[in-house]
Amino acid sequence: MESEPLIDLHGALAALEGDRELLMDCLALLAEDLPLRLEELRRSLDSGDLARACNVAHTIKGSVAVVGAVALKNTALALEVAGRGGRLQEADACYAELCRRWRELCLYLEKEKLL
Repeated sequence: MESEPLIDLHGALAALEGDRELLMDCLALLAEDLPLRLEELRRSLDSGDLARACNVAHTIKGSVAVVGAVALKNTALALEVAGRGGRLQEADACYAELCRRWRELCLYLEKEKLL
């Protein structure tokens, strides 16, 4: 998973018809929403509610895909698959990776003045 790009800005811009301002708006919304989703995901995993965790991971997957956050999307997918398979420990590991990648992406976006 390490070789995956954090974000495909070119792809995201292409999907948004080159509208950089719209991309920045989407990133700002993601920066507001994703921490809440991660908290919800943590609570779901802590309580063993894998069905809820899968739903939240699915929502995260869609949200990050819009902005081209490839690594986050793939990690959310892995968490969703682990949860559907009843593999709580694997889902927990994916959660930790999701949080790590989100922090990395935020640092990158701030450095590039996109957040």
